[in-house]
Amino acid sequence: MREPLGPHDRVSPNLFTPDFGQDPHLLVGRDALITSLRQGLATGPRDPRFTSLITGPRGSGKTVILNVVRDITLGSGWIVLPLDAATEGIHDRLSNFLAWEQDKHDDLPDVTGEARGEQTTFGVRAPLVEWQRRIVREVNPRWNLRRQLTTLAEHAERQQVGVLLALDELHSGDREELRRLSADMQHITKSESLPLAFLGAGLGEMDHTLLEDRKMTFFRRGTRFHMPPLESSDASKFLANTISDADGTITTGALKLLTEATGTLPHKMQLLGHCAWLAANAPLSTIDEPAAVAAIKEAGRLMDSHVSGPTWNALSTSEQEFLSVLAAQGGVSQLEDISPHLTTAATSRRSAVRLSHSGCVQLDKSGGCVLTDLIPAASVSAFAMYEDRLKNTRNAPHELGAATSPRARCNEYMPRAQARCILLRGHAGGHRSK
Repeated sequence: MREPLGPHDRVSPNLFTPDFGQDPHLLVGRDALITSLRQGLATGPRDPRFTSLITGPRGSGKTVILNVVRDITLGSGWIVLPLDAATEGIHDRLSNFLAWEQDKHDDLPDVTGEARGEQTTFGVRAPLVEWQRRIVREVNPRWNLRRQLTTLAEHAERQQVGVLLALDELHSGDREELRRLSADMQHITKSESLPLAFLGAGLGEMDHTLLEDRKMTFFRRGTRFHMPPLESSDASKFLANTISDADGTITTGALKLLTEATGTLPHKMQLLGHCAWLAANAPLSTIDEPAAVAAIKEAGRLMDSHVSGPTWNALSTSEQEFLSVLAAQGGVSQLEDISPHLTTAATSRRSAVRLSHSGCVQLDKSGGCVLTDLIPAASVSAFAMYEDRLKNTRNAPHELGAATSPRARCNEYMPRAQARCILLRGHAGGHRSK
């Protein structure tokens, strides 16, 4: 008879969390950002940081910061409304969340306008006399979002706390819905100085999409925080402490390899630690150099799948071409040396600026361009080669002589630009015509 499962089968859990948005075991390299956000929220509506936007590439930890600030404000008695803009219906979901909060907390005022009243009537039934009671429930017209948020903010002010609206995936939001939300919050927070704070997070592409919209006054005037790059010392501290806290061990050489491979993104740091833990069968075995080498290879593959690939697919054709030329020149070059190799050299500076916003390149005042580790040079080359193969396949005739259909584009019409979107169907963020 086989021995049943018991305490001797249990091992310490893997504390690395390579899933997007999941809180890390240890937060490193974000103290200054969190301190500034705390100060802005504590000061109140007149502080520019009371309305803040966090931008950064995929895997930089934006959602983690939203979660940290959410926990801080909840611990201070604030009312927190956590939402995301990845799908349409922000206003309806926010109204439903307000009604949910009202059901959970008896001390909250009616913020929906759907209060129900009871009416009692009496009647007589012959030949016997008996009392009858009739309950009438009347549902009033639902309040609009501005009135709901204003009522909630006024309640918070009386309680000497605040309301935090935390909106993730801001770059994916419906433009009309965000315009309306921007106008409502402009009146509530800025004009009426009510304690309704806003913290939004999204990709850096918002700088040339959402935040270029002149009707987004509230968001345009908010304080912008860009996620700082991860420092080597922070990565080393995180990897060593997380492994130690899970009763694991790692050699000095393996820790150095993993730290050097981390780069600037917390997501890659989590992937490296997770893959090294599995490769070494920790904590039963020490994470050594061979396990670290295997982890670096596997983490690189996962980064291409989770981060670099989706970022590449969201770029326009001209931006992809720019990165391909930059990668071919070693990942470091001058704008004047890149332009001659582009199909449309006139758009090179615009592409460089947009790629800088998305975190793919770093620019300096002299026109220097440096490829970041968001899409490493090797990944750029691999993605570009794959695109070329697709292009050749589309242009090559089939066995029966029929041409392959072109790759589907978004083709959504943009009234302001009077053009159609050139990005691939299903892309993230706003539309683009160039």
